[in-house]
Amino acid sequence: MKYRIQPIGKVFSDKAVKTLEDRLNTAHEKGYRFHSVMEVQQPGCLGLGAPTITYLAVFEQVEPGFGE
Repeated sequence: MKYRIQPIGKVFSDKAVKTLEDRLNTAHEKGYRFHSVMEVQQPGCLGLGAPTITYLAVFEQVEPGFGE
């Protein structure tokens, strides 16, 4: 099984929600299915700045005819 991970950010305006919807649809068209979201902490610049929290969308590649 193959996975694809994309950062999706932390703040969601109406425009960002639409953009996320488009990204999910595009991933599906390329043979990927939404799997889950993970919260991760990214280090600050050069490891010195304050870390930030963001979210990653995880997609799994769907085999043709499987799980559809």
